[in-house]
Amino acid sequence: MQFKAIIFDLGDTLILTDQWKYDKCLMRLLESLQHENILVSTAYEEFKRVYFEVREQMYLEHESTLREVDFCERISKTLEKFNYKLNSKSPLLKKAIEAFFSAFIEDIRIEAYVPPLLAKLREKYKLGLVSNFAYPSGFWSTLHRFKLTRFFDTIVVSGELGFRKPHQKIFEEALKKLDVKATETIFVGDSLKADIYGAKRLGMKTVFVENVGLRKNPYAIAGELDPFSVEPDVAIPSLQGLPKIIDVLQLS
Repeated sequence: MQFKAIIFDLGDTLILTDQWKYDKCLMRLLESLQHENILVSTAYEEFKRVYFEVREQMYLEHESTLREVDFCERISKTLEKFNYKLNSKSPLLKKAIEAFFSAFIEDIRIEAYVPPLLAKLREKYKLGLVSNFAYPSGFWSTLHRFKLTRFFDTIVVSGELGFRKPHQKIFEEALKKLDVKATETIFVGDSLKADIYGAKRLGMKTVFVENVGLRKNPYAIAGELDPFSVEPDVAIPSLQGLPKIIDVLQLS
C-alpha cells in the first residue's frame, strides 16, 4: 500500500503535557475572576471541586453524541454553581480563560526532533492534524508557540467542528480537506479510544504512540486514557520510530 497522507493527534503525540500543572491553570483563571471582583471570597479548593464536578457532568451528558464540551460554557456553568451569572461570551470570562491557557502553554513542551521529523515527512506525504481541544483560541496559541502550523496541509480541532474524537465527523473532515481516502492514510495518536478506534473504523492504518510515562494525568477526561478494546496496527514508544514504521506499513 502506498500511503498519501499521515494525520497526527496533538496532545502527548506531537506536544507533551507531562509537565503541565492543571492547578496552575485553574489558579490563574480564578485569580483573573477575582481581579474582576468575582468569587473574591471563594477558596481555590472549593472552586476546583465545583469545576471538576461540572466538567465531569458535561462530558457525561455528551458521551453518547460526542459533541465537544465548550470550554467557555464549562466555566459559565461553574460560576452558576456559585450564583454568578456570566455569559459564556462575556469578555471577563474570555480574559479568565485566556489566563488559564497562558499557564497551559507555559507548561507544555515538544521534543527537539519533532519539527525536523514533520518537515521530512512533508516532503513525501500530505500531513494533517486532528485534535480534541475544547477552546480553539488556546489550541491555535499552542500551535503558534511551537510554529507547527507550517507543517500541515489541514488542521481540524474539535472546538471548532463541534465534535470530538472518536466521532467519525472529525476524521472525515480531515480526509475531505486532504482529498485522500481513509485507506491511503495513517493516523498517529496516543489514545486507544479517541485516536486508534476512531481512525480504524474508517479504514485508516493506525500507529499508537504509547508514551507510558505521560499517561498518568489525574485530570484526564474519564475513559480517554483507559484501556480500550482495539488493537493498533503498530505501537511505538515515541515518534522517533515513526519513519521506519511507515516503511513497514507500506509493505503490509
